[in-house]
Amino acid sequence: MNLGLDMSLKLQQKLSFQMIQSLKLLQVNTLQLEQLMKTELEMNPVLEASDELEAEEQVAEEKKEEETEDKEELEVNEDTIDWEEYLEEGFDLGYSYNEEVDRNEERYEPTAVYQDSLEEHLLGQLSEKRIQNEKLQLLVQFLIGSLDSDGYLRVDPEDIAHYTQTTVFDVQEAINVLQNMDPAGVGARNLQECMILQLRAKKLQDSLAMRILQQKWDLFEKLKIPEISRFFGVEPREIQQAMEIVRLLTPKPGYQYNHDKSSTIIPDLIVEKMDGRFVVMLNDRSIPSLHINKSYANMIKRGSTAKRDVKKYVREKFNSATWFIRSIEQRKTTMLKVMYAIIERQTVFFEKGPPNLYPLKLQDVADMVEMHISTVSRVTSNKYVQTKYGIFELKYFFTEAVGKDADGDISSERIKNRIQQLVKTENNKKPLSDQKISDILSKEQLPVARRTVAKYREQMKILPARLRQKYD
Repeated sequence: MNLGLDMSLKLQQKLSFQMIQSLKLLQVNTLQLEQLMKTELEMNPVLEASDELEAEEQVAEEKKEEETEDKEELEVNEDTIDWEEYLEEGFDLGYSYNEEVDRNEERYEPTAVYQDSLEEHLLGQLSEKRIQNEKLQLLVQFLIGSLDSDGYLRVDPEDIAHYTQTTVFDVQEAINVLQNMDPAGVGARNLQECMILQLRAKKLQDSLAMRILQQKWDLFEKLKIPEISRFFGVEPREIQQAMEIVRLLTPKPGYQYNHDKSSTIIPDLIVEKMDGRFVVMLNDRSIPSLHINKSYANMIKRGSTAKRDVKKYVREKFNSATWFIRSIEQRKTTMLKVMYAIIERQTVFFEKGPPNLYPLKLQDVADMVEMHISTVSRVTSNKYVQTKYGIFELKYFFTEAVGKDADGDISSERIKNRIQQLVKTENNKKPLSDQKISDILSKEQLPVARRTVAKYREQMKILPARLRQKYD
């Protein structure tokens, strides 16, 4: 037996609360950011907000001081920073909007009504669970922040494990915790799993409906009642009754928390053409400027007479406030980078408007800005941009290729726009079937299969031809 001592140096990224907070700030829109800032200001006495005019008066002085300091990366470990040295040198952690203010420009006022988002609803449940395993709790927080607006988890567990430096087993354990939360079906990876989770929550795990979803999902999707009936050896009537139970389930468990669906949309970004080039601006005039309270900062300077426990408390709040300010600044920088990358790839759209979109994937933009795809996904989630052609969700600019024409790839968004036009101008007494639409598109050099037309029609919430028909 050979016994030996093996020593190795390993660099590992830890999923800390600060990282979770930074990722969360990337995902929120302007209105949600205001609410988070309000909460942080209430919880942290070291953090202060000043209005826009006060911030502008400080800009010149702050800029001189900031130019002498090295810019810190987002992933900096606050435990290694000598905060006293920064304070001695007059370092100011202010976050201010330093562009010239146009008093006549159009403002977008947020609605005063605020309701819990899906993320807040889930985080509240997580805190009540009091999970002792800190790594598991942080992973569940990460998953919650990765959900889309419908409540689905679209990120592969292996990618999550790689990004968070954990194992697939750890990620799956966190997914199990998430999928046992309310609303039922949240955290599902697809519609099948979403419905199965909801049946399980209703204590119907042994029902015929559950067996149909688990064993014959392909036939269920096509509503092949006779085939399903023969497989399970029961009457078609029983299959219909089971399907009626499934019909009452919610395909989008997060939809009820998507309050933006009925409210006025506030753009997070504004794109304008100035001097022949596109310029991106953040619509953050309503966001207050944040800075460190000088009285508290003085308590942790060298020579302070404050008690040790007071210094410890203030230092913790100081570090938290510093990270929060930096995360907001990083959010701003990242949003601008991503938006400029989108403009670069979708220039024709910004020049001519819809439907001039080219195929674009999240990974394409991630490669352009040299960021992880999950970061780009967070930045583009629940965000809107104002253009000369209207306000669009950032996700709108990401579209898959469905074929080629003389000008190159054909985007799915272009096909969807054409389907909408055809349905809008059809004879409502003889509406166009999916096959007829497919034939028309083929003649227009836009070859799309009937099943693809049906898929896009459903995505756009357009009823099938038989339900669009009008009778005298």
